[in-house]
Amino acid sequence: MILVDLAIVIFMAKILEEILARIGQPPILGDLLAGIIVGPSILGLITVTHNVEVVGWLGIVILIFLAGLETDIDTAKKYGFDAIMVALGGVALTFGLAFIIALFFNYSLITSLFIATILSPTSVSVTTMTLLELGVIRSRVGEIILGAAFADDVIAMILFALVSSIAFYGEIRHESIIMISIGLAVIFSLFIILYYSSNKLFNKLIMRSRLVDAPIIHLLMIGIGMSIISAYFGLSPLPGAYLGGLAMSRVVKSARTRDFLEILVQIISPFFFVYAGILLNPWIVIGKINLVETIGVVLAIVASGIVGKIVGCGGTAYLLRIDKKSSLTIGVGMMPRAGVDLVIAVVGLTIGVLTMELYLSALILIYVTSLSTPFILKKLLSKISA
Repeated sequence: MILVDLAIVIFMAKILEEILARIGQPPILGDLLAGIIVGPSILGLITVTHNVEVVGWLGIVILIFLAGLETDIDTAKKYGFDAIMVALGGVALTFGLAFIIALFFNYSLITSLFIATILSPTSVSVTTMTLLELGVIRSRVGEIILGAAFADDVIAMILFALVSSIAFYGEIRHESIIMISIGLAVIFSLFIILYYSSNKLFNKLIMRSRLVDAPIIHLLMIGIGMSIISAYFGLSPLPGAYLGGLAMSRVVKSARTRDFLEILVQIISPFFFVYAGILLNPWIVIGKINLVETIGVVLAIVASGIVGKIVGCGGTAYLLRIDKKSSLTIGVGMMPRAGVDLVIAVVGLTIGVLTMELYLSALILIYVTSLSTPFILKKLLSKISA
């Protein structure tokens, strides 16, 4: 029964979020752990159903839309070039390392491309919390990390669209490339139109509506609408959701509206991360795998995900004449995962491209980087301040 499933998910997720928050860890790790506990890995209370999947995807779309609303475009423009270069450096090295390692362990071309794509993006939520805590989020280092995280998510989405095309059709089809190109053109065009007309458009809609919650309803319609358009053209729903939020970021000045959206995100978004944890089912591969080789695969994938970001992003920052300590800080700040990468991993597992051990590698990378990044960042930033 769906209501029972939803009740179990939200109850377990919020308990574990609270526990992890009390020990200074990101709540998202509690959601993933909740999925692993209630799913087939341990208790087996919930299985993967269409209802759980739908609620999970709705949650991640609204979360990404809110991230767009919270982005300061003017600040992002200031360090835009540095951020894009750092993102490209990190994606290139991480993708290359992961791809070579996957091929070395005899995975197929498409599986190797998929795991390389999973490791490419950064989840900046963990880093953002640390930067906010230390009061340096508006510093050059902070802005470059935030800008680069967005840029490599966009790059990862483009890679994801191409790799997905190969997974579904066995090749990069010209029709897919054309559709993806049209899709990118459409959502960026809509973003520009919405961004420059958002004040007038939004105010007119609000003035004509007699509903108290009109601002929230219209915002959600824009976010979900943009995500649907994005998905229609073969892209993930997430670029559309993010650009929809970014386009409306200038007009959402009401604290009440922002607070409501944040509460909605806190309620719905855990379902996606719990869903990702439920998908993990190690029992189907135990007895069918070489344990030593599997441990080697997991360690190699996790190492490539960490080294690729530190060296790729940090090295690029150093080439841009940023000092060594700040460059290393940028590299470490780009390590965390648990955003777009998790979405790609979920898709890869559900369509049969990813093996369970590779999916496990992605989850371990999320935990390792999310737990270690705040501690390392605080040490590095204290040295920079000194």
